[in-house]
Amino acid sequence: MEIRPLKIRDIEKVRELELSCIREYFSETLENRWEDLPQEWKDGLGASSRRHFSTYLESGLSFVAEEDGEILGFIFAQMLHHICDSDDLLWIENMGVHPYFRRNAIGYKLLRECVRAGREQGAQVAHSMIQPDNAPSILLHKKIGFFMDRRDVALLDLKDPKLKLRGAPPLSPLRACVRARLIYRTCKIGFHRVPFDGQ
Repeated sequence: MEIRPLKIRDIEKVRELELSCIREYFSETLENRWEDLPQEWKDGLGASSRRHFSTYLESGLSFVAEEDGEILGFIFAQMLHHICDSDDLLWIENMGVHPYFRRNAIGYKLLRECVRAGREQGAQVAHSMIQPDNAPSILLHKKIGFFMDRRDVALLDLKDPKLKLRGAPPLSPLRACVRARLIYRTCKIGFHRVPFDGQ
């Protein structure tokens, strides 16, 4: 399996997989059936939508996991500037792995590569969108070193000299929380940086 940058030729396979992941999530949360939702609304969902794909393609921060010409997973990210008191913030919009290939470290490898590339491009912090009831995604982010604020925002301090993005995931997904130097608070008016005093 290869983790590689997203390419234009991936659009159809990635779109199909992303919509499948969105549909899977919505089937557990929406009162309406997927088939009953307006097609125009469904067409606008996801980072692979016609309106958003080029932004993530051009970012150099979106990746796919590919094996034998099949897309097994994806991650969509871009750099945001001058946001959340940070000049350069790695924004991870969405990621997903085909259900048959989950629990094989594909999501971990995609997330790790995205964060590594973001740090190379100068990101000072990473922000990932996670649904608060998505326990597997929360645990995955913690393995990389993200910490959660009310379990709905995962952040990773990319300036942390102890941050390691190579090799196997750490044994304890909570270790990075202890080392975190910053805590971010989410509130209705945005994100605020609060210095972490180690207590």
